[in-house]
Amino acid sequence: MEYRRAKTEDLTGLWQFYREVCAVQAQSVFSPGWHFGIYPAEEDLREHVEAGEMHMCTGAEGILAAAVLVGKDDPMYADAAWLSDYRGEDAAVIHLFAVHPSHRREGISDRMLSYLIAFARGAGKRALRLDVVVGNMPAERLYRKHGFLFVEERQVYYEDTGEILVRLFERELQK
Repeated sequence: MEYRRAKTEDLTGLWQFYREVCAVQAQSVFSPGWHFGIYPAEEDLREHVEAGEMHMCTGAEGILAAAVLVGKDDPMYADAAWLSDYRGEDAAVIHLFAVHPSHRREGISDRMLSYLIAFARGAGKRALRLDVVVGNMPAERLYRKHGFLFVEERQVYYEDTGEILVRLFERELQK
């Protein structure tokens, strides 16, 4: 397996990856509620790739996992009661973290999250943040296992879901 930043030539594969992820999520009780074509949107994926924010795990079968790692605070969470005082470019935020449905329960999410943590730390980030849709217990267990701490619940707005209740988590990377 290879963990790396996505390149422009990966866009077609990423688009297919998220199409397949969203198709299965629509049938899952633990779904974040993504709506393919809206979130994730093709233009958003392109922008994340061009900005160097899209990361992926590949294997012989293609893309096994992908995530966006934004190298600064998300304005949607700007007023959250974060556990650390890190703001702006001292923090990074994970979005669109997914494992391909045919490769779940293989430990890929653990390894991908470890890669993202190491990448953020190597980029000098001091905190890593994310949100989890309320009720997505498998995702919460994964993040807690990797040292993320619960911060608060809050309503956020996404284009595809509208207002949704999420749980914010944070992990300090460097003291």
